[in-house]
Order: sequence, then C-alpha cells, then structure tokens
Amino acid sequence: MEAFGFTNTVLPVAVLVFLAVFLPVLTVSPRVSSQRELLRGMLGAAALVVVFAAILFAELYRREGNDILASFLGDPAGRLWFYVSRALMSAMFWGPILAFVWFGRALEVERRKGEAKAREGRMQ
Repeated sequence: MEAFGFTNTVLPVAVLVFLAVFLPVLTVSPRVSSQRELLRGMLGAAALVVVFAAILFAELYRREGNDILASFLGDPAGRLWFYVSRALMSAMFWGPILAFVWFGRALEVERRKGEAKAREGRMQ
C-alpha cells in the first residue's frame, strides 16, 4: 500500500477536521451560558473525535491486510493503546481547528454574558 495517498491520508484528515468543526454543534448547547458548560461540551467533542479517529485508524490498518481482530484478541490493552495513540497523534491536524471553534464559542458565551449584564443595568 502506498505511504501517502488520498484514501489513507487526505480523506481521513478531512473527515477528522470535519468532525472537529461539526461535533461541537452536537455536544454544546447553542445557548450555553458559562465557560464551564462550554468546556464540558468541547471536551466531549474532542473525546468523540479521538474515539472516531481510533476506529478510523483500525479500519485503515485492516485495509492494509492486517488482521486487527486477532491482534486485538491477543493483546486488547496494547492494541487499544496503539489505535488511541494514533488518534491522539492525528490531533496535530484537527486539534487546532477544534481550538478555533472553541475560541469562537467562548467569545459567544462572553458576548451573551455581557448582554445579560447590560440588560440588568438598564432595568435598575
């Protein structure tokens, strides 16, 4: 199998970046009101991307002709760590994108908090 190609490099990176952009839509409420809630949702999105990436890398290894089921049954913890470590290494591509999404959402939270304080000030 080729070392660098569309199906084993470009497509997986594109899918993981897509997930990093759109999973926070599912894990963070659009009306989130605190940074703590935002943190919880963004960490959930990051965890889901890591899980999906580990499954994706297992599938890529299977397509290369490796018997991933037999190797997983032989050493489940070692194989799990192998695929999760590959998923964590892939964060160099999708991690900065997720960080930008997080920053944008954090600005929205602070804007809503400022607007709420301004409304309180007008009511008094």
